[in-house]
Amino acid sequence: MPTYIITGGSKGLGAALTQQLLQQGAAVHCISRSESETLRQEALRAEGELTFHAYDLAQTQGLDSLMERILGSIDEADTITLINNAGQLEPMTSIGRAGHDDLQRSLQINLVAPALLTNSFIRHTQALPIVKRVVHISSGAGKKPYPGWGAYCTAKAGLDMLTRCIGVEQENQPYPVEVFSIAPGVVDTDMQREIRAASKEDFPQVSRFVELQKNGDLQSPEATAKQLLNLLQANAFAQGEIADLRTKKPES
Repeated sequence: MPTYIITGGSKGLGAALTQQLLQQGAAVHCISRSESETLRQEALRAEGELTFHAYDLAQTQGLDSLMERILGSIDEADTITLINNAGQLEPMTSIGRAGHDDLQRSLQINLVAPALLTNSFIRHTQALPIVKRVVHISSGAGKKPYPGWGAYCTAKAGLDMLTRCIGVEQENQPYPVEVFSIAPGVVDTDMQREIRAASKEDFPQVSRFVELQKNGDLQSPEATAKQLLNLLQANAFAQGEIADLRTKKPES
């Protein structure tokens, strides 16, 4: 049975990925602070299996133990995929105005947690002769600076470089772990609502995102999840690739 470990899997893009994978008959381990009753009910109707792991990713000291427990519970998986999807924009303000604790929490959730989970995942699965993948949900913000998004942009840029480094490191492994960093585009999630609610002082480009919503230019989490899974399951990504779903096409 294909097995997926998804952070932030209880809402937004993570929930859409979880729901579709359950419908496909996959086993999904969802790491999030709160459970989703909707997904619980979906798991009862679908062919897949759902396991929730209640965890705050800012508590980075316990992540290695968490990953070890999850991987230790997996039996006879033919593929194992870690999707580092969880993220937050806060603090949405310029560097110098951000609270110290808010800045630290942002970097822990957006960069440190996925790095630690990936490190643990690779260490525990390296010797397994099966397909193993790590997918980082990145952002165009990792390539372009946005005023007010200093912490978020920094974390996403870090994830992209981590992806490149791991891609090089895994090239000569007998059972390599595949790793990709994928920017999903502008998806209609709670994060977009947070952006539109920001003040112009904290985020000078807020009007652009208000217009995207008014013009119907936001992609649904369901459509984004479907596209991502189709590409992933078609092996459309190269080792260490930094990809953008808006321009990525399946290999012919």
